[in-house]
Amino acid sequence: MSARAPQAAGFGLRLLTGLLLAAVALPALAQYREYADYAKQDLADWKEDAVPPPPSYSTSRLIEIEMPRTSSVRMGIDPKTIRINQDTGIVRYVVVARGPSAVNASYEGMRCATAEYRVYARQVQGSAWLPAGDGEWKDMRAQSGAQLSYPYNLARGGMCHGVSVPLSVADMVNDLEGENPSMYAR
Repeated sequence: MSARAPQAAGFGLRLLTGLLLAAVALPALAQYREYADYAKQDLADWKEDAVPPPPSYSTSRLIEIEMPRTSSVRMGIDPKTIRINQDTGIVRYVVVARGPSAVNASYEGMRCATAEYRVYARQVQGSAWLPAGDGEWKDMRAQSGAQLSYPYNLARGGMCHGVSVPLSVADMVNDLEGENPSMYAR
């Protein structure tokens, strides 16, 4: 065997590894391109519809949202509260935060097309819903901290398909439940 044979085999292995990595990266690049292309479109004519009142929720049927292990707060979304407006591209839902001493709920909206979310109202269990302070659309990817990153986790878990809204609530719930078996409410 010549000295060039091991070098050729090493080159072939590096080439094969590079091709495999490129094949794995293509879907991620395509999703990024889809978002970048959509972001270039003129969204100036988009208008939010009238926000319906917060729906009733139950803590017994929550799909848990992945949180850091060190968090004492457990968060979940009640699948019966999810509503999709295909015309505006908004998904509305109730998310519940359960801590050692309190249960709080938040009525929110998510825009998959722009990766934004908005809090419409908040409630301490047993009290009335109160309008959220600022109520502005926020970039869900720019939020930091365990309790602020849950909209991004929800979007990635199945509430968004890239920049699109899933066609049905059933599909969304299946994706949220199937993303990680540990997300089921206990």
